[in-house]
Amino acid sequence: MRNNIAKRAAAIGWPILVTALILLAWEISVRTLGIRSIILPPPSAVFAAMAERHDLLLTHLWPSLYLTVLGFGLSVVGGIFVAVLITYSAIVRKGFYPVIVVSQVIPKISIAPLFIVWFGTGTLSSLLLAFLVAFFPMTINASMGFESIDEDIHRMARTFMGSRWQIFWKIRMPNALPYIFGGMKISITLAIIGVIVSEFVASQEGIGYLIKLAGGLLDTPLMLAAITALSLSGLALYAIIAGVESWAVYWQPPSDAAGAGGG
Repeated sequence: MRNNIAKRAAAIGWPILVTALILLAWEISVRTLGIRSIILPPPSAVFAAMAERHDLLLTHLWPSLYLTVLGFGLSVVGGIFVAVLITYSAIVRKGFYPVIVVSQVIPKISIAPLFIVWFGTGTLSSLLLAFLVAFFPMTINASMGFESIDEDIHRMARTFMGSRWQIFWKIRMPNALPYIFGGMKISITLAIIGVIVSEFVASQEGIGYLIKLAGGLLDTPLMLAAITALSLSGLALYAIIAGVESWAVYWQPPSDAAGAGGG
């Protein structure tokens, strides 16, 4: 028990320590070299901007996070559903799997203007772009998990007259959970990117719009404050998924589960 607590403390403490050292070096370097705030403000100026303009940051952060979570949720449901079809249907696996792979070759920033033309500058285009970029890792990871079951266990279950539904819920799904959570960790970060890209292209709200606006006004502290708020929010969402994973995949160490899912 104490060893687990010590490991968790070390896992949290080291990133905090490294981040603190980077911020300290950044602060000292900017002040020593006399770099102008418009070029690179010190961390203290960024944190001051976050404190002074927290209302503005929260106002624009909420729609971005809302669309991110919604697009991520749709990608999880859609990705797992398509992964099941890929696992059980040879037609889907041979016909649609290559299409899914090819769709990921297209740069998503090039699709964003098309989505704006097709669906307008509202939230729908941002939601669909977030779903599109987050859908692929969920589908691939979930399908890998469903197909990676031990064949001996599968044959034994069939020998004992296990139905396809029973085999799925009692064998395939538990085996795929580490992969699914690995895909979720990737998808949540990509969903954020999808929303921000859409807000860069055409939007009147959102943290991406605020970053673009601050850049146009040459307000670098506000720009970095918005990026910091977005990063912290993304880190929080990632931590929530990791926490749920440690509870759901209790039989497997977190490092092993993450490694399997990332494959």
